Amino acid sequence: MLDIAGLQARMVVAMAAARAGGQLLLDHYARPDLLVIDQKGRNDFVSQADRESEVVIFAMLEQAFPADALLGEESGQAGAVGADLVWCIDPLDGTSNFLHGAHNWCVSIGLVELGIPVLGVIYDPLRDEMFAGGRGIPMQLNGVAVRVSAETELDRAVISLGHNARVPLELFGTQTLRVLATGAAFRQLGAGALMLAYVAAGRFEAYYEWHMWPWDAVAGLAMIEAAGGQYAPYLHGDLAKGGRVLASNGLLQSVLVATIQLDIGAA
Repeated sequence: MLDIAGLQARMVVAMAAARAGGQLLLDHYARPDLLVIDQKGRNDFVSQADRESEVVIFAMLEQAFPADALLGEESGQAGAVGADLVWCIDPLDGTSNFLHGAHNWCVSIGLVELGIPVLGVIYDPLRDEMFAGGRGIPMQLNGVAVRVSAETELDRAVISLGHNARVPLELFGTQTLRVLATGAAFRQLGAGALMLAYVAAGRFEAYYEWHMWPWDAVAGLAMIEAAGGQYAPYLHGDLAKGGRVLASNGLLQSVLVATIQLDIGAA
């Protein structure tokens, strides 16, 4: 098992890599007319900015930790084959927001050890907010300690929700209605990693999405646990296949599982 010193060393490099990737994104954000954009699926886009940011992040992590593996949204798997430590990287989460000139996009870098999220760094370049934390490393925002919310009642809570074309609309609609019927408020920012960071920082009480890729989920889950929160079992097999995410301040976890009618033992 990687010790605290090893995790801290990786967090420092991941923060530098997230900032470097974020600066490149800001440069592209300032001149969107020059971006090359491709469509991967229904309302699912990738741009030149995504790809260039990932190249920068991969290079910095590979140079610092050549024995670690990498899994990126755009590049797939790289680095050491069969490594216990796998970096999960989304160089630009919230691409649609980014391409529309809107806020709420970020860089997400998470680390998995033997299938368990152990470290997370999420950087919001527009607001210059660096969220970071992990196993044995307290959650921080721009170097200041933060924790999950202390809210215990759903009718005073803000629940953030994610949806994608891989999930049937009927399922999303039914589960969302169950949450809203409790009186909880909801937010949908269009950047799942950033919403997880907001749960870790106490800005939202919970986040739910039926399926998230590891490059979007791992960093936020590690940070939520570091901030005193809780998440339902995420992975049920192959890391690259991702899984379902229900993460909260911990105080609302059981009532949310019951409200959504989630079978936390199933994939």
